Amino acid sequence: MNPTTEYDAAWKSTLETFLQPCLTMAFPMLADLIDWSVPPRFLETELQEIVRDSESGPMRVDKLVEVARRDGGTDILLVHIEIQAQRDDELPRRMFRYFCRIFDRFGRPPVSLAVLADPNPRWRPRDFNTSFAGCALRFRFATCKLTDLDLEPWIEAGNPVARVIEAHRMAQGTGRDMKARRNGKLGLVRKLLESGMEEAKVREVMRLIHWLLALPVEEEVGFRKDVKDMEANMQTKRRSTYERIVLEEGIERGLMQGRNEGRHSAARELLLDLIRVRFGTCTPSVWNRIEAIQGEARLRELALAVVTVSSLPEFEALAVGEAR
Repeated sequence: MNPTTEYDAAWKSTLETFLQPCLTMAFPMLADLIDWSVPPRFLETELQEIVRDSESGPMRVDKLVEVARRDGGTDILLVHIEIQAQRDDELPRRMFRYFCRIFDRFGRPPVSLAVLADPNPRWRPRDFNTSFAGCALRFRFATCKLTDLDLEPWIEAGNPVARVIEAHRMAQGTGRDMKARRNGKLGLVRKLLESGMEEAKVREVMRLIHWLLALPVEEEVGFRKDVKDMEANMQTKRRSTYERIVLEEGIERGLMQGRNEGRHSAARELLLDLIRVRFGTCTPSVWNRIEAIQGEARLRELALAVVTVSSLPEFEALAVGEAR
């Protein structure tokens, strides 16, 4: 069974982590008006209050951001961003509705932006129009069609969002062809590791690539082997970057699940799952030692150790005596 592409999670994280490079690519005129020395503030609670009765879905992302003006004006700028990954003819009406609600809530109009991330080159909404009995309204919002962007200059400039858009396009282009997706994903990871981008950005972009280009289990296992083989032959000293972010993400998800299902039991099951994914098996002796561990903190330490050790025997030696 093919996994679902996580457009929602990937683009939410992209906006939260890389807002400046995202706006610089998609809406350069607005990006030049913002004082980026003042950290943007994401108004998640306020946005949820505004859109609480609206439809939501995995193919749409909304963000409301408060930013400072570069020209020294005392008024803040409110920026409403919607990323739409599939055609939705209700988009213009929704953009107008959110504009009105934000204006009413804050007493100032927002800058309304729509990122059209769908693959249809002919779908280009930008206005909401209505008229009746002599009354008329035209509301225009700013748009950026991702298919229009020339990514090469941005990639050369080191813009991390250009790499995310590459992965996004590949996710849409490969569809259900998981072999093609696996090969394309490996090429993206290679280019990213060879890009010279700073380590923190590499890790974040790698995480987004992982979400956007999700693979079935059998392809994912083969892909991780491909990455290991590739890294072993590379000049760069970055090693196991992809595997680390995948395992760390699994640890965090498992711990979050444990908060709701019984922390100790969930942490133990997570550790066993990580061992099986990392080494392909879990020996009875390792299983018995882990089953006997009572401290959640130690289970977490061993889960993190799975990322760093090179073999199952090395991990087993590390875990010796932990049952006591």
